[in-house]
Amino acid sequence: MDLQKLQIPHGIRLNIELTSNPGQKYQSRMIGFLHGKTVIITTPMLANDRPLLLRKDQEVVVRFFFNKNACAFKTQVKHICTTPYNYLHLSYPPTVEVGEIRKAERVLAKISVSVVNRSQPDYEAVNGAIVDISTTGAKLETVAPAAHPGDILLLTTKLRVGHVSRVVHWEARVVAELDRFEMANSVAAYGLEFCELTELDYLALHGFVYGQMVRGHTVG
Repeated sequence: MDLQKLQIPHGIRLNIELTSNPGQKYQSRMIGFLHGKTVIITTPMLANDRPLLLRKDQEVVVRFFFNKNACAFKTQVKHICTTPYNYLHLSYPPTVEVGEIRKAERVLAKISVSVVNRSQPDYEAVNGAIVDISTTGAKLETVAPAAHPGDILLLTTKLRVGHVSRVVHWEARVVAELDRFEMANSVAAYGLEFCELTELDYLALHGFVYGQMVRGHTVG
C-alpha cells in the first residue's frame, strides 16, 4: 500500500530498527512526508538526549500501528538534520506492508498481577493471576472480589518475553464474571477485554502470546 493512502496523522509513534542491528528498536515520531520524495521523522534519542548515530544511506525498517493494523516499510536515511532540532529525511518507500491485527487464539498463562479497580475506588488493590490470554483479552482470577462487569481494571506485572523482562501495565474492561476457577486459592474470576494499550505494552503482550503459541500452549 502507498504510504499516502494510509492517511496516518503527524506525530504517530514509530519503531525504528537498523537492519545492521536487528532486534534493537528505537522510538521516533512521524513529522510528515512529501509523496514520492521523502519521509521526515524525529531522530531517535538515546540517554542524556543524545541522538542515535546514523549515516547517510543506512538502511532502516520503520514499524507502527494504525487503525488496528500493523504497518512496516524498509527505507534508507537520505539526510541527517541537527538544526533547529534533530530529525531525519528518509527515502519514500515504494510500498508499506499492512497487516490487520486479528484476534488471536487464547494461550495458557500463569501471570501474577496486581489489580487496581479504576472504576470502583472502594475496592482495595488485590493480587491475582491471568490464567489464559490473547492479544485482545484475558481470563483473570483473584484472591478477593475485585470488580463488576463494566469496571475498568489496571493490571500490573513483570512480563518476560524471550530474554527480556519488563514491567507492563494493561488496562482492561470487565466483560463478564465467571464461575469456573483454575487456581486453587481463587475466589473470583473475570473475563477481560483489553482497552487501548501503549505500543510497548502491546508489543510485550503480542510477543508473549506468540511465544506461547509457538510452544503449543494454546487453550483447547
